[in-house]
This record gives sequence, structure tokens and C-alpha cells, in this order.
Amino acid sequence: MTDIKPISERLTPVVLITDDDNALRSLLVMALKAEGYEIEEAINGEECLVKYARLQPDLVLLDAVMPEMDGFSCCQHIRALPDRPQIPILMITFLDDRESIDQAFQAGATDYITKPIHWSVLRQRVRYLLASSHVLKEAEQQKNWELFFRNILAQLSVSGLVWESLIPLLNQCQQFFQVERIFLYQFKNQQYLEAIASGYPSVKDFSLTDLILEKVYLEQYQQGKTIAIADLEQIELSTAQQEIFVRLKTKAILMVPILIKEKLWGLLCVHRAAAQPVWEETILKRFQDLAHLLAIACNHF
Repeated sequence: MTDIKPISERLTPVVLITDDDNALRSLLVMALKAEGYEIEEAINGEECLVKYARLQPDLVLLDAVMPEMDGFSCCQHIRALPDRPQIPILMITFLDDRESIDQAFQAGATDYITKPIHWSVLRQRVRYLLASSHVLKEAEQQKNWELFFRNILAQLSVSGLVWESLIPLLNQCQQFFQVERIFLYQFKNQQYLEAIASGYPSVKDFSLTDLILEKVYLEQYQQGKTIAIADLEQIELSTAQQEIFVRLKTKAILMVPILIKEKLWGLLCVHRAAAQPVWEETILKRFQDLAHLLAIACNHF
């Protein structure tokens, strides 16, 4: 079984191939692996649904004619699920009549291809479906972000805002971005607020100066530079710092300076439990936008 990463950590699309024909399935696997995709296999509709729920693939390649649960029924089940209903589904079948094509689209298929398979056509279809899905996903994410940002702005615009009232806001951010920990640190009073996912420890028992790597990055914070470390194992840390991040279950960190009147006021810190190839530019920009809002709201703290 392939070691498939969670959606938030993927750079390579995951394709779930479902076909009861072992020989054809093996050919499909080889053809799409050669294109650089991560592949998972299922031999029938029931196994496809189980693996779909666990893996949340980026595309499903689905044979229409299989024993027990056929591809049409499996496709309908996927479309009925509440999570990620717009995932592209490419149906593969021997059937090339209008009735079967209509049945595939009625079941929720995005596109279809017939056997015997024209391999260059298959590669182009898969590439196109993944690219189209990515554009739609980015548009939906941008829409969700704009709504979320306006909501945060409205909360920070309330008069009489106090330090502790920022806790619900941090909780919302932690859940929206699906990160394991977000905390807000103020340098002057050395105080912090924190939002953490279930099962992760608090920063309260650790040295905050070591946690934010102040000795290494203070000058860069003062200049307003964001520090994005995608894999903590790739940088030099003291033994104490290594111990802190191990106990916090943290492998990637993002630290965004909050400047008020061009002076360093604090940090907006984000922790991930898994190392990443990079911190995406979109994520960096969104947390920097949040830091600018917090700078306005925290001016009187």
C-alpha cells in the first residue's frame, strides 16, 4: 500500500484506480505512475468506497462493469457523500452506446473513456481533469478565505476588545487552516494566547524564547520578516529547542511578526505536526494578512 499523505500536505495528485481486471488495472497503474501520480488500487466498488473515505484521492478512475457493486453505483455513492463531492471521476468501460454514456453522467461521472484504452488519450484526460479540478478548488478556497477574512475583520472591529477575547478568533483560525497549533505572543509582557487541535500539548510548560527561536531570528522579526521553516530537522537547533518541538509534536513552524508603528509587538505563530516540502505562498500571504489585522486590533494592549 502506498504511503499517501493527507490532502493538506500533498504536492502530487493521488489517483484511485478501481477495476476488477487485474491485468488492465496493472497497466493503468504503470501508465499513471509513469506520469508522476501517486496511485492506490481497488478491485471492486466496495473497496473503492472504503479507500476513497480513507485517502480522499484527487481523482477516481472507475471501471463501469464490475461484479456486485458496478461502477455506476459506486459513482453514485461517492457523489452522495458530503465531503468533496466535486472530485473528478473518470469512468472506464467497454460500453460505447449512448445509453451507457448517459448512465455514466447521470451517476455523476465527470468524463468517460472506452476500452480498449487509447493510452495517450487516457493520460490527456487525467491531466485535464486534475488541472480543472485544481482551478475549481483554488477558486472555492479563495471564496471561503474571503468570507472568513471578513468575519475576522468584523470581530476585530468591535470596540472594547480585550486580550482574552482573541482566543475564539485563534480557535477559528486553527480550525479554518487545519493546523495543529496557533499562538499569539506579545514581547512586551511576554504573554501568549493559544489554540490547539485535540491531542496536542500546550506551549505553557515551555520556554517561549526558545519556542520562538528569539536568539536566532529576533533581528529578522524586527525587520518584519516572516520565518517559514518547513522541516525543523533541516535546521540547527539547541538540544533544549529540539526537546521542546519533539514534546509539542511540531515539525514545521511559521512565525509572522506583528508590527505596530513599525516596532515589533509580537508574533503570530503556526505549528504543523508534519514536515512539508514548503510553506505555500498562499498560506504565507493569508497569515501575513491576519497579522496586519491583529496589529490594528492589538494597538491598545
